[in-house]
Amino acid sequence: SELPSEDPFLSGQYAVHYVRGMQQVSSGHLKMLSYLKHYTAYNVETNRFVFVANVTQFDFWDSYLPQYKMALTEGGASGVMCSYFAPNGVSSCGNPWLL
Repeated sequence: SELPSEDPFLSGQYAVHYVRGMQQVSSGHLKMLSYLKHYTAYNVETNRFVFVANVTQFDFWDSYLPQYKMALTEGGASGVMCSYFAPNGVSSCGNPWLL
């Protein structure tokens, strides 16, 4: 994920304010929609189409998911863009547990 910190809380706070700033309302309408990328456990550029990240449930909940949850629930982000690779062997774009 492309965030300014490895700390999930700090990254989450950054994302909340960034999303709110992007999605300001003007004349009753959003000026822009904000989508979060690359959901989730994404941090490689080499072999990204075939890379399988083995991630424990603890690591998902402790390190990878908090900032996304904050940006969606507190910041009001419009959606997420899934990452290319397959955490634990299941495609991010087709993983019902992640989505």
